[in-house]
Amino acid sequence: MKDPNGRTPTNRPGDSPPSSNPRRPDRRGSQRSRKARGAEMGARDLRDVSGGKASSRASQARLLALEVMGEVRNRNAFVRNVIESVTVHSDASSEDKAFARLLSYGVISTQGVLDDALDALLTRPADVQPGVRDALRISAYEILFLDKSPYAAVDQGVELVRVIEPRAAGMANAVLRKLVLRAESFPWGDPEVDTAALARQYGFPTWLATRIIADRGREEAVALMEVAQGVAPVYVGVNPYLATDDQVVTSFTAVGLDPAPFGVPGCYLMDDPVRAVSSSELAEHRVLVSDAAAQLVAWLATPLPGEAFLEVGSGRGTKTILLQGDALRASGGAVGETGAAIPSPPLLYAIDDRAFKAQVLADRLKAFAVPGVTPVTGDATKLKQVEGLPRRFSGILVDAPCSGLGTLRRHPEERWRITPEGIAHLSSLQGRLLQAASHACEIGGFIVYATCTVLRQEDEDVIERFLTTEPGAGFEVEDVSSLLPADFAGQVTPEGYLRTRTYPGGPDAHFAVKLVRVS
Repeated sequence: MKDPNGRTPTNRPGDSPPSSNPRRPDRRGSQRSRKARGAEMGARDLRDVSGGKASSRASQARLLALEVMGEVRNRNAFVRNVIESVTVHSDASSEDKAFARLLSYGVISTQGVLDDALDALLTRPADVQPGVRDALRISAYEILFLDKSPYAAVDQGVELVRVIEPRAAGMANAVLRKLVLRAESFPWGDPEVDTAALARQYGFPTWLATRIIADRGREEAVALMEVAQGVAPVYVGVNPYLATDDQVVTSFTAVGLDPAPFGVPGCYLMDDPVRAVSSSELAEHRVLVSDAAAQLVAWLATPLPGEAFLEVGSGRGTKTILLQGDALRASGGAVGETGAAIPSPPLLYAIDDRAFKAQVLADRLKAFAVPGVTPVTGDATKLKQVEGLPRRFSGILVDAPCSGLGTLRRHPEERWRITPEGIAHLSSLQGRLLQAASHACEIGGFIVYATCTVLRQEDEDVIERFLTTEPGAGFEVEDVSSLLPADFAGQVTPEGYLRTRTYPGGPDAHFAVKLVRVS
């Protein structure tokens, strides 16, 4: 697996470089078989690898990853947020930071598989300290999912455990050596015919892999699970209230970056994600980071200048900023440094049920110089009871809360946090949000319902259930095939639903439907 710059992380002496991807079902192309490598380790050094000349101190990359693991666990946080806060003040090399990122995302995304593998070898799994388990997981990930020297992986795993609890080093050595020997037959079954083995192969819970296969078919499910193990690309959206596309591209190019236009107006794929997210363009709010599929959803819901528009589930306001930017472009404007007059913006009301998000949104709107937005706190399933909202809107975006299974490269922990019961709850909530929005949509207006998941229960089932209701009878699905830009061509279902495809280096998997009120 490569780091966000496309470089293979540099390894310390004794390490072999990790492969560009986690292990795939066909591993016959490996330079050495697992059996051979396990035997080599057993023949070369069966003594405690944490002692004598074989010992080495834990590498900085692994220590950083261990710190990330602890923060994620203690705060129930998202790894993408923690890795930034942990590495930003570190004096580690860029290569070590990249390897720490690879390990952190990898361990979080495969955590359940790693725990099952370790628990099968531990005498008393419940007695293992959380920090010691974090250290074991890091080494287990290297052994099972990366083409690394088993000797180095065990050695470094023991050193990591020693950092947490020196007395547990012997236990770690024994468990990890046994795992190396067992790893030859991983994923412990034939992924071609055994769904549990397929799930282990890609670090998914078996029930979830089974569910995705049932909903999307085996080929699409396998493609999604494989992509979920990779590194997410970085796309940015130009903020036309502070810059034109030409100004942004010129600025990026001047510092050696090469932004490539992708999909909708103002969207660019960055060739160097690490430098892009630390650029002055981002810091000065002339661009914002947003996946291309998310930008497409906002573009399909572009509000009309001067008319009332409702955004349900505004959160931190990324789509809010995109929506107003798309409205400005649609009216033929972009401010930039030209001092051009701003056309009358839509009267956008952004509602979220968490009060602190309204303040976050207000702060971001000020920073991005985006006008015409009113943050609102309230229950969007009961819009009639929310103060400060108009009775009718010409357009509504229901950015529904969902399981996020289309964005697992960015949120790897979701696959282990979501449950069947949680999905059922989300589906019910999504339906209620859509029902409430339908009453607030004026005749001739539209609703865009959107998620970033791949499950029918949150997507097609919600729409089809809504269309059978009395309010739903007044809406028709608008086929957006003719509207889609070339980068998203062919990604509309026969029913007219947008379902973006995810592929290595490409956008996330999103679902969207445009419903027009006809009566």
